[in-house]
Amino acid sequence: MAVTATPVFTQTVNVGALNAIVSTAMTNTTAFDGTMATGTAMALVFTAGSDGSRIDQVMCRLASTNGATASGTSAATVVRFWINNGSANTTAGNNIFLGEVAIPATAVTALGTSALTTYPLTLPLNGLNIPATYRIYAGTTVAAGGTNIAIAISAFGGNY
Repeated sequence: MAVTATPVFTQTVNVGALNAIVSTAMTNTTAFDGTMATGTAMALVFTAGSDGSRIDQVMCRLASTNGATASGTSAATVVRFWINNGSANTTAGNNIFLGEVAIPATAVTALGTSALTTYPLTLPLNGLNIPATYRIYAGTTVAAGGTNIAIAISAFGGNY
């Protein structure tokens, strides 16, 4: 992207992975450096476009695994986020800790008769700008618990 005196605005919407699902716990080591391979404990949440991106919001909410009916009580957990430089996230030097969201234990009914809380990741007031091809990964420190309970993570922003 060329440098100009003109303000830059996002050109296309980028909603990341849209409901990336995590349900199991990262190992003790990977929970601190974000080096776990993607799977049920670590998910790729957002990838910046070729000219960089702006992320305005990242949200976590309780969900179900693979469309199965979720029920029981979820475990209290923390969802941690890392910015990755576009290289392998399994190398600690490629990741920078971004923040975390605490999710309390919650009763989840199979009928979904009550609204479940959405937990936001606090970002800077004007959004978070990330360079081209950088990624955001998220993982849980404690398994979601209950029956078929998972955590859905979504990021909302745009590409420059």
